[in-house]
Amino acid sequence: MTVSEIGSRIDSLDLWDKIRPYHWALKPRGTALPYFCVIMKCDIAPIKARILLLEGWKTFQDFMRLRLDRSFGFYSSPEEFNFYELVVLSNGEDNRLFRHETGYKPVEVRGAGEELCRKMLWEVLGMMMRVENDSQLPLKFATDRAIFARVEGADGIWRDEPLEVPVPQPHVERISIEANDVKQAKDLVFAPEEVLDLDFRIMPGLYTTESRPRCIYMLCATDAKTGERVIFDSLVISHETGLRRAWESVPQRVVKHMLARKRVPGEIRLLSQRMFRIMRPLCIHIPFKLSLHDKLPLLEKGFRSAL
Repeated sequence: MTVSEIGSRIDSLDLWDKIRPYHWALKPRGTALPYFCVIMKCDIAPIKARILLLEGWKTFQDFMRLRLDRSFGFYSSPEEFNFYELVVLSNGEDNRLFRHETGYKPVEVRGAGEELCRKMLWEVLGMMMRVENDSQLPLKFATDRAIFARVEGADGIWRDEPLEVPVPQPHVERISIEANDVKQAKDLVFAPEEVLDLDFRIMPGLYTTESRPRCIYMLCATDAKTGERVIFDSLVISHETGLRRAWESVPQRVVKHMLARKRVPGEIRLLSQRMFRIMRPLCIHIPFKLSLHDKLPLLEKGFRSAL
Protein backbone atom coordinates (compact mmCIF):
# COMPACT_ATOMS: atom_id res chain seq x y z
CA MET A 1 0.00 0.00 0.00
CA THR A 2 1.40 3.43 -0.95
CA VAL A 3 1.76 6.41 1.37
CA SER A 4 -1.13 8.15 -0.40
CA GLU A 5 -3.36 5.08 -0.02
CA ILE A 6 -2.55 4.84 3.68
CA GLY A 7 -3.54 8.49 4.03
CA SER A 8 -6.87 7.73 2.36
CA ARG A 9 -7.45 4.78 4.70
CA ILE A 10 -6.73 7.00 7.70
CA ASP A 11 -9.14 9.62 6.37
CA SER A 12 -11.87 7.01 5.88
CA LEU A 13 -11.84 6.32 9.63
CA ASP A 14 -13.10 9.89 10.19
CA LEU A 15 -11.37 10.10 13.58
CA TRP A 16 -9.60 13.44 13.13
CA ASP A 17 -11.37 15.18 16.01
CA LYS A 18 -11.07 12.19 18.35
CA ILE A 19 -7.35 11.58 17.72
CA ARG A 20 -6.17 15.19 17.53
CA PRO A 21 -5.54 15.67 21.30
CA TYR A 22 -3.20 12.65 21.46
CA HIS A 23 0.48 12.24 20.62
CA TRP A 24 2.60 9.12 20.49
CA ALA A 25 6.06 8.05 19.34
CA LEU A 26 7.26 5.80 16.53
CA LYS A 27 10.72 4.22 16.60
CA PRO A 28 11.53 2.34 13.37
CA ARG A 29 14.36 -0.14 13.43
CA GLY A 30 17.72 1.46 12.62
CA THR A 31 16.74 5.09 13.29
CA ALA A 32 18.71 7.07 15.86
CA LEU A 33 15.80 9.31 16.84
CA PRO A 34 12.15 8.56 17.57
CA TYR A 35 9.42 10.31 15.59
CA PHE A 36 6.34 11.85 17.19
CA CYS A 37 2.92 11.81 15.58
CA VAL A 38 0.94 15.06 15.69
CA ILE A 39 -2.43 15.32 13.96
CA MET A 40 -3.52 18.74 12.69
CA LYS A 41 -6.99 19.12 11.23
CA CYS A 42 -7.27 21.75 8.51
CA ASP A 43 -10.35 23.43 7.09
CA ILE A 44 -8.63 25.21 4.22
CA ALA A 45 -9.47 23.47 0.95
CA PRO A 46 -8.12 21.32 -0.56
CA ILE A 47 -6.24 20.25 2.60
CA LYS A 48 -8.29 18.21 5.06
CA ALA A 49 -5.64 17.27 7.60
CA ARG A 50 -1.90 17.09 8.16
CA ILE A 51 -0.08 14.21 9.82
CA LEU A 52 3.24 15.38 11.23
CA LEU A 53 6.08 13.02 12.16
CA LEU A 54 8.34 15.24 14.26
CA GLU A 55 11.98 14.16 14.39
CA GLY A 56 13.49 13.68 17.85
CA TRP A 57 12.67 14.67 21.39
CA LYS A 58 13.93 18.26 21.13
CA THR A 59 11.83 18.95 18.06
CA PHE A 60 8.73 17.48 19.70
CA GLN A 61 9.22 19.31 23.00
CA ASP A 62 9.97 22.63 21.32
CA PHE A 63 6.93 22.16 19.08
CA MET A 64 4.68 21.58 22.10
CA ARG A 65 6.15 24.54 23.98
CA LEU A 66 5.56 26.77 20.95
CA ARG A 67 1.89 25.72 20.90
CA LEU A 68 1.59 26.91 24.51
CA ASP A 69 3.61 30.09 23.99
CA ARG A 70 3.84 31.65 20.51
CA SER A 71 6.97 33.55 21.57
CA PHE A 72 8.86 30.54 22.89
CA GLY A 73 12.38 30.02 21.55
CA PHE A 74 13.30 30.93 17.99
CA TYR A 75 10.58 29.11 16.06
CA SER A 76 7.76 31.29 14.78
CA SER A 77 6.00 28.73 12.58
CA PRO A 78 5.45 24.94 12.67
CA GLU A 79 6.98 24.89 9.18
CA GLU A 80 10.41 25.61 10.68
CA PHE A 81 10.75 22.31 12.52
CA ASN A 82 12.35 19.11 11.21
CA PHE A 83 9.63 16.62 10.30
CA TYR A 84 7.89 14.55 7.68
CA GLU A 85 4.37 15.58 6.77
CA LEU A 86 1.57 13.74 5.03
CA VAL A 87 -0.92 16.22 3.58
CA VAL A 88 -4.34 14.56 3.36
CA LEU A 89 -6.49 16.13 0.67
CA SER A 90 -10.26 16.50 0.74
CA ASN A 91 -10.69 14.67 -2.57
CA GLY A 92 -9.42 11.48 -0.91
CA GLU A 93 -6.68 11.07 -3.51
CA ASP A 94 -3.21 12.39 -4.35
CA ASN A 95 -2.19 12.79 -0.70
CA ARG A 96 1.35 14.20 -0.67
CA LEU A 97 4.36 13.50 1.53
CA PHE A 98 6.84 16.28 2.34
CA ARG A 99 10.09 16.66 4.24
CA HIS A 100 10.60 19.87 6.24
CA GLU A 101 13.99 21.06 7.50
CA THR A 102 14.66 24.30 9.34
CA GLY A 103 15.49 27.07 6.89
CA TYR A 104 14.75 25.10 3.71
CA LYS A 105 11.84 24.87 1.31
CA PRO A 106 9.77 21.70 1.91
CA VAL A 107 10.42 18.98 -0.65
CA GLU A 108 8.38 15.96 -1.70
CA VAL A 109 9.77 12.71 -0.33
CA ARG A 110 10.98 9.90 -2.57
CA GLY A 111 13.06 6.76 -2.20
CA ALA A 112 14.30 5.62 1.23
CA GLY A 113 12.54 8.48 3.03
CA GLU A 114 9.24 7.51 1.47
CA GLU A 115 9.65 3.88 2.56
CA LEU A 116 10.50 4.98 6.11
CA CYS A 117 7.36 7.10 6.23
CA ARG A 118 5.24 4.35 4.69
CA LYS A 119 6.18 2.07 7.60
CA MET A 120 5.45 4.73 10.20
CA LEU A 121 2.17 5.82 8.63
CA TRP A 122 1.01 2.21 8.54
CA GLU A 123 1.56 2.19 12.31
CA VAL A 124 -0.33 5.49 12.58
CA LEU A 125 -3.26 3.84 10.80
CA GLY A 126 -3.13 0.88 13.19
CA MET A 127 -2.88 3.16 16.20
CA MET A 128 -5.91 5.19 15.14
CA MET A 129 -7.96 2.02 14.69
CA ARG A 130 -7.01 0.94 18.22
CA VAL A 131 -7.82 4.37 19.69
CA GLU A 132 -11.27 4.13 18.11
CA ASN A 133 -11.96 1.30 20.56
CA ASP A 134 -9.75 2.44 23.44
CA SER A 135 -9.44 6.23 23.77
CA GLN A 136 -7.07 5.88 26.75
CA LEU A 137 -4.45 3.86 24.87
CA PRO A 138 -2.10 6.81 24.12
CA LEU A 139 -2.08 7.59 27.86
CA LYS A 140 -1.12 4.05 28.87
CA PHE A 141 2.33 5.01 30.19
CA ALA A 142 1.60 8.59 31.29
CA THR A 143 1.82 7.79 35.00
CA ASP A 144 5.35 6.49 34.47
CA ARG A 145 6.52 9.80 32.91
CA ALA A 146 6.68 8.09 29.56
CA ILE A 147 4.98 8.50 26.21
CA PHE A 148 3.29 5.64 24.39
CA ALA A 149 5.52 4.35 21.58
CA ARG A 150 5.35 1.86 18.77
CA VAL A 151 8.84 0.40 18.47
CA GLU A 152 10.07 -1.85 15.67
CA GLY A 153 12.26 -4.67 16.96
CA ALA A 154 15.20 -6.38 15.28
CA ASP A 155 12.75 -9.03 14.08
CA GLY A 156 10.70 -6.42 12.22
CA ILE A 157 7.76 -6.70 14.65
CA TRP A 158 6.29 -3.50 16.10
CA ARG A 159 5.48 -3.53 19.82
CA ASP A 160 3.97 -1.17 22.41
CA GLU A 161 6.67 0.27 24.66
CA PRO A 162 7.04 3.21 27.04
CA LEU A 163 9.46 5.93 25.94
CA GLU A 164 10.78 7.83 28.94
CA VAL A 165 10.29 11.59 28.64
CA PRO A 166 13.60 13.44 29.07
CA VAL A 167 13.82 16.78 30.87
CA PRO A 168 13.46 19.51 28.21
CA GLN A 169 16.62 21.45 27.47
CA PRO A 170 16.42 25.00 28.84
CA HIS A 171 16.09 27.73 26.25
CA VAL A 172 19.04 30.14 26.35
CA GLU A 173 19.52 33.30 24.29
CA ARG A 174 23.00 34.77 23.86
CA ILE A 175 22.83 38.26 22.42
CA SER A 176 26.18 39.81 21.48
CA ILE A 177 26.73 43.25 19.94
CA GLU A 178 30.06 44.54 18.66
CA ALA A 179 31.49 46.92 21.27
CA ASN A 180 32.81 49.34 18.65
CA ASP A 181 29.36 49.62 17.05
CA VAL A 182 27.77 50.32 20.42
CA LYS A 183 30.37 53.00 21.13
CA GLN A 184 29.66 54.71 17.81
CA ALA A 185 25.90 54.44 18.31
CA LYS A 186 26.14 56.25 21.65
CA ASP A 187 27.53 59.29 19.80
CA LEU A 188 24.69 59.40 17.26
CA VAL A 189 21.98 62.05 17.22
CA PHE A 190 19.03 61.00 19.38
CA ALA A 191 15.70 61.60 17.60
CA PRO A 192 13.05 61.41 20.38
CA GLU A 193 10.18 62.14 17.98
CA GLU A 194 11.02 59.25 15.62
CA VAL A 195 9.15 55.97 16.16
CA LEU A 196 9.97 52.82 14.18
CA ASP A 197 7.89 49.63 13.87
CA LEU A 198 10.15 46.57 13.69
CA ASP A 199 9.86 42.81 13.20
CA PHE A 200 11.90 39.82 12.01
CA ARG A 201 10.11 36.90 10.38
CA ILE A 202 10.08 34.13 7.82
CA MET A 203 8.53 35.15 4.50
CA PRO A 204 5.99 32.48 3.44
CA GLY A 205 6.34 31.43 -0.18
CA LEU A 206 9.66 33.21 -0.78
CA TYR A 207 12.71 31.01 -1.47
CA THR A 208 16.17 31.29 -2.95
CA THR A 209 16.90 29.96 -6.42
CA GLU A 210 19.59 27.51 -5.24
CA SER A 211 19.48 23.83 -6.19
CA ARG A 212 18.17 23.26 -2.67
CA PRO A 213 16.00 26.37 -2.12
CA ARG A 214 16.18 28.02 1.27
CA CYS A 215 13.54 30.07 3.08
CA ILE A 216 13.96 33.82 3.12
CA TYR A 217 13.77 35.75 6.39
CA MET A 218 13.25 39.48 6.61
CA LEU A 219 14.14 42.19 9.10
CA CYS A 220 11.84 45.11 8.37
CA ALA A 221 11.27 48.48 10.03
CA THR A 222 8.87 51.20 8.94
CA ASP A 223 8.34 54.77 10.11
CA ALA A 224 5.33 54.65 12.44
CA LYS A 225 3.96 57.94 11.07
CA THR A 226 4.56 57.69 7.33
CA GLY A 227 4.92 53.95 6.73
CA GLU A 228 8.22 54.55 4.92
CA ARG A 229 10.35 51.43 4.94
CA VAL A 230 13.67 52.31 6.61
CA ILE A 231 15.11 48.83 7.25
CA PHE A 232 14.66 45.94 4.87
CA ASP A 233 17.22 43.15 5.26
CA SER A 234 16.78 39.68 3.83
CA LEU A 235 18.78 36.69 5.00
CA VAL A 236 18.81 32.91 4.88
CA ILE A 237 19.55 30.40 7.60
CA SER A 238 23.08 29.05 7.62
CA HIS A 239 23.38 25.28 8.02
CA GLU A 240 26.27 25.84 10.44
CA THR A 241 24.70 28.47 12.73
CA GLY A 242 20.99 27.72 12.26
CA LEU A 243 17.88 29.62 13.24
CA ARG A 244 19.34 30.56 16.62
CA ARG A 245 22.08 32.73 15.18
CA ALA A 246 19.69 34.47 12.78
CA TRP A 247 17.54 35.64 15.69
CA GLU A 248 20.47 36.47 17.97
CA SER A 249 21.96 38.66 15.23
CA VAL A 250 18.92 40.97 15.06
CA PRO A 251 20.17 43.60 17.59
CA GLN A 252 23.54 43.78 15.83
CA ARG A 253 21.77 44.34 12.50
CA VAL A 254 19.60 47.07 14.01
CA VAL A 255 22.68 48.87 15.36
CA LYS A 256 24.28 48.74 11.91
CA HIS A 257 21.20 50.44 10.48
CA MET A 258 21.27 53.10 13.18
CA LEU A 259 24.85 53.87 12.21
CA ALA A 260 23.93 54.00 8.52
CA ARG A 261 21.00 56.36 9.25
CA LYS A 262 23.16 58.44 11.65
CA ARG A 263 20.52 58.63 14.37
CA VAL A 264 18.81 56.67 17.15
CA PRO A 265 14.99 56.60 17.19
CA GLY A 266 13.16 57.56 20.33
CA GLU A 267 11.05 54.40 20.27
CA ILE A 268 10.90 51.03 18.56
CA ARG A 269 7.53 49.26 18.54
CA LEU A 270 7.35 45.47 18.38
CA LEU A 271 4.76 42.74 17.84
CA SER A 272 5.97 39.81 19.97
CA GLN A 273 7.46 38.97 23.33
CA ARG A 274 10.24 37.18 21.44
CA MET A 275 11.32 40.35 19.66
CA PHE A 276 11.05 42.23 22.95
CA ARG A 277 13.44 39.76 24.61
CA ILE A 278 15.83 39.85 21.67
CA MET A 279 15.97 43.65 21.49
CA ARG A 280 16.00 44.43 25.21
CA PRO A 281 19.78 43.91 25.71
CA LEU A 282 20.38 46.72 23.20
CA CYS A 283 18.45 49.15 25.44
CA ILE A 284 21.10 48.68 28.12
CA HIS A 285 23.58 50.48 25.88
CA ILE A 286 21.42 52.82 23.78
CA PRO A 287 18.57 54.81 25.42
CA PHE A 288 15.59 54.19 23.15
CA LYS A 289 12.19 52.95 24.29
CA LEU A 290 10.76 49.52 23.46
CA SER A 291 7.00 48.94 23.38
CA LEU A 292 4.83 45.92 22.58
CA HIS A 293 1.72 46.14 20.39
CA ASP A 294 -0.97 43.78 19.12
CA LYS A 295 -1.09 45.32 15.64
CA LEU A 296 1.21 47.49 13.53
CA PRO A 297 -0.63 47.95 10.20
CA LEU A 298 2.02 50.07 8.46
CA LEU A 299 4.68 47.48 9.28
CA GLU A 300 2.50 44.73 7.83
CA LYS A 301 2.17 46.79 4.66
CA GLY A 302 5.97 47.04 4.54
CA PHE A 303 6.32 43.27 4.71
CA ARG A 304 3.60 42.70 2.10
CA SER A 305 5.45 44.85 -0.38
CA ALA A 306 8.14 42.15 -0.54
CA LEU A 307 5.71 39.45 -1.67
